[in-house]
Amino acid sequence: MSYTIVLIIHLFCAIIFIGFVFADVIVLPAMKKVLNEEEHQKVMNAISNRARAIFPVSVLILILSGGFMLSKYVNSDLGAFNTTLQQLLMLKVIIALVIVAGILYSLSRKLFKKQPHPIMKHFHKFVLVCGIVIIILAKLMFVT
Repeated sequence: MSYTIVLIIHLFCAIIFIGFVFADVIVLPAMKKVLNEEEHQKVMNAISNRARAIFPVSVLILILSGGFMLSKYVNSDLGAFNTTLQQLLMLKVIIALVIVAGILYSLSRKLFKKQPHPIMKHFHKFVLVCGIVIIILAKLMFVT
């Protein structure tokens, strides 16, 4: 597969991922102020059902495509921390792995029908900030 095609797929999945998190953190709470509880719950259920169908696949493709693209800049010939680009890329990878760990934790808690740690109430806010940092790092990688 061509790197450019994988890059485009990766960007679309990132838009879906960050867009969902942005909607959950910024848009949906604002709707609660203008809808009654029943209407808000219907909207949340409709969005959640759609997200459960799309979100896992987009996250998986995002991770796989990111790994494919990583191999172009970080490998046994080029090293891992030799250039500024590689250092910023590895920082992106670490942040992304923290997000993935949080997703896996959340999914495992749902699978075993256990309550997640209370701090997970703020996970989407954390992910939104991390996503913005990853986007900035992605742009800075090719500037320095």
